[in-house]
Amino acid sequence: MALLICINALLLVDPHTPVRPFNDTKEVIIEKARESVENHYSPEQYRFNISARWIPGSLLKSDPEHVKSVELKGVLKEYSTFEVIYRRENGKVHDVEIQLLIEAQQKLPVLHERLISGTVLKAEDFGIRWVPVRVSRDKPISDIRKLEGKTLRRMVNAGEPVYSSEVSLPYLVKAGEEVELIFNEQGIQIELKCESRQSGSRNEEVKIYCKETRKKYLGKIIGPGVVEWLKTQ
Repeated sequence: MALLICINALLLVDPHTPVRPFNDTKEVIIEKARESVENHYSPEQYRFNISARWIPGSLLKSDPEHVKSVELKGVLKEYSTFEVIYRRENGKVHDVEIQLLIEAQQKLPVLHERLISGTVLKAEDFGIRWVPVRVSRDKPISDIRKLEGKTLRRMVNAGEPVYSSEVSLPYLVKAGEEVELIFNEQGIQIELKCESRQSGSRNEEVKIYCKETRKKYLGKIIGPGVVEWLKTQ
């Protein structure tokens, strides 16, 4: 009886019909998702590893040729939603949302060695390397020309990119240095010699201490070593 069942099973299989691996459709979906992502992000600057987090079984079982399009919905992030349009066996077109895991790398300037806060950056401080990033959150500076002449606001380690929040224009005031604090009130100008408690660039706010008045102030930097009074703290 077992032999008869095996023979019947063999007769039902067309030897000319190719056997399709179960994950062919998944591979087509991921490839189309990659094309959708690369429409938003240049492959010269970004590269992606994309894998499935959740795809309905009914979609995975469909013929890969029935998958018409895969488009990103919303912003690209670690777990991104895509809309898949595909044709069912009955010929009807259907759409479904899936979720894919996005692991991104960006080609960025990174430091050759660790640099401390207050360092003025030069082009030769950097090399170009592929760096893992979270595209929805990370905003590293990708153009070395935008880094030249900027001052680091914190220590950055070797091999790390630099972010906009980590640099400023050259410091006009440094922590611990004497500054000229200017008061302008109702046409009266008063100048005091004080000490800056913070480093900063033009138009940035810094905390000031004045021994003469024994008071703390908040001021705005308006020039090298010159701070305009904003308020008394």
